[in-house]
Parts: sequence; structure tokens; C-alpha cells
Amino acid sequence: MKSVLINHTQKKTRAAVLSDGALVSYYVADEEEPKLIGNIYKGRVQNILPGMQAAFVDIGTDRNAFLQFGRKKIPTLEIDGEVLIQIDKEAVGTKGPRATMMLSMPGRGLVLLPNTKSIGVSHKVSAESRSRLYKLAATMRPSDCGLIMRTAAEELSDEELSTEIARLHEEWQKIFEAAQRRKAPTLVYAANDLLTQILREELDVEVDAIVIDHLKMYARASTLAKELMPQCAVRLEHYEGTLPIFEAFGLEEEIKKIGARELELPSGGAIVIDRTEAMTVIDVNTGKFYGGHNLSETVFQTNLEAASEILRQLRLRDISGIIIIDFIDMNRAEQREALMEYLRENAVGDRKRVHVIDMTPLGLVELTRRNSQ
Repeated sequence: MKSVLINHTQKKTRAAVLSDGALVSYYVADEEEPKLIGNIYKGRVQNILPGMQAAFVDIGTDRNAFLQFGRKKIPTLEIDGEVLIQIDKEAVGTKGPRATMMLSMPGRGLVLLPNTKSIGVSHKVSAESRSRLYKLAATMRPSDCGLIMRTAAEELSDEELSTEIARLHEEWQKIFEAAQRRKAPTLVYAANDLLTQILREELDVEVDAIVIDHLKMYARASTLAKELMPQCAVRLEHYEGTLPIFEAFGLEEEIKKIGARELELPSGGAIVIDRTEAMTVIDVNTGKFYGGHNLSETVFQTNLEAASEILRQLRLRDISGIIIIDFIDMNRAEQREALMEYLRENAVGDRKRVHVIDMTPLGLVELTRRNSQ
């Protein structure tokens, strides 16, 4: 059973996704701390770093965006020149936001890729649907855009996919026209509409209810739901309880833990999460959990419990990039292999792609979590 709760106040919107009553995803949009990821800017090049194959671009915010264009030749990129870019990573610490010239516009069943002709299908799509969706993408692709078929495309008809392509392409044309008219640096497309994101990512056949405590947002959500997935629009509910919605569902205390550095595990062990500019480092320790007389089994069970909570916290905190996990040392090779297999099997449930790389000779587990889905 899956449900989505949305709480809206004057300056903040929060959304919690529950699966069988357990919190599995958490979203927040704060007007006082707006997010830039997904935004498209017409920027002005401030500096080019040939050795790093990168540039710094003024986007009109307090810090320049870092644009890395790799080995691709960008003949139009020059100092004081204008460039259309999209933010793909928020600013962290002293580092400004990271940007890309490979623009993308996500829909529910697909992603439109302006100014390219590439076609792709999500790796999570079943083998029997992959060929169908690839052929559809090749047939329906606008002449000036590429397409990536998302996992949700399997649930959609050809007509629904065609309608979504037309909608996204029309939106892209408006963005492009706005970029042509305006002077850099300027924002030409804001992607931080949390309600649209929630309905696009979470509205599916598995959802039993989407409960919203704000009447105007509920009305807007009803309109959006009819566009995105009409058959699920009836599952929207307006919350009218006396207690705040998150308090009524017993979520406030759990949400407060999302920002905590240290989290206790049910067994008494603990994980410590430290986010740096370069990566996220997570340490696992036994804490108060001593188990029985078998120390090896105690350590293994603590590591499995920690692995489950770490994967959950990556989703709740939306941690992406490089992640290093220092599990408790295990002497038995079969236990190390079982832990790695557990991580790989359970990482598949994440909407964003998690790549469990390996365990280093020092016992550190390396994995990455992509910003894009």
C-alpha cells in the first residue's frame, strides 16, 4: 500500500511517501532556500579552463555555475559569450552549482532531450517492453530532440506517450523562444515546482491515496493529475483534520531525524553520515548491540541492518554523487560477499540509479547515486 502526504504552508511545501505505513521518500521545497537543480539558465561565460575542459558561467546568482563539457568541442564557447545550461547539481559548501549543456525535460513516461537526436530506454524496463519502447521513441521523436523512455513508459499507451511528447516539446519551444529574447544572465525555466515533481514521480497505479492539506494546492493537483494520469485523479484527497497532517500520521518525529548526523539502528548499532563537498562518508558501528556469543554473526547482522537503513537514508535525504561506507570489519569472505549482494539487490528499488561498485582492500564500500533518474 502506497500513499503520499503533502503539507503546504506559506513558504514551504513538504511531501512524504509511505509504503505500508513506512516513510520511504521525503521531498521539501523552501522559498527561503530555493533549489536550482533542473533550472535552465541563459548564462554568460566568465572563465574557460582548457586543462579541465570546463568553464565558469555567470547565471545571475551569488556564485557562478561550473560547466564541465568534457572532450566535446564547443567552438561557440568564448569569454563573455552566452550559453544555455541546466543545473544538475546544487551548490555545496564553497562550490557553486554544477551545470551541463545537455538539457533534459522530464515527463512521467519519458525525458525529452533538446538539441540532440539520441534515443534511450531505462535500464529498469523489462526485456519484453524494451524493443517496443525503443521503436516508439524512434518513430515519435521530434526532429530537433532526443528521447529517453523511463520505466513508467511501460504502463502508458502509445497515445499517452505521444501526448506527453507533444506537451514537453511545446514547453521546450517556449523555453527556447524565451532564451532568444532575454539577455544573459537570466533564468529561462524554473524546475522547482514540487507539486508537479511529486505527481510526475509518484502518481502511478500503486498509489492508493494522495492526501493534501491545502485547498488551493489540492485543486491544482486535481487539474495536473487529470493531465498526467487521469485514471488516478480520483485518488486525490483533501485533508481536513484538526491536527497538522504529518502529526496526524505520526511522521514529524521521524522527519526530524532526516537531518541528524547519527542514527541509531533498532538493534542498538548506529550509522554516522557526514556530507562533504566531494563525497558522502558513512560510518557503521555496533553501538550498544553486542548480540550473543558469536561476534562474527553479530557484526554481520549489524552490517545488514545498517545497509538497509543507509539505502533508505540515501532516498530520504536525496544524497547523490560518490558515497563511501565504512562497515564494521568482517573476517569471513562469504559474509562480505553476502553484504555486497544485499546492497546490489536492494539498491534496485531506488528511483535514482545506484551503482554499487565494490569493497576496497581496506573494507570500504564504494557506490554512486545519480542526480538524474
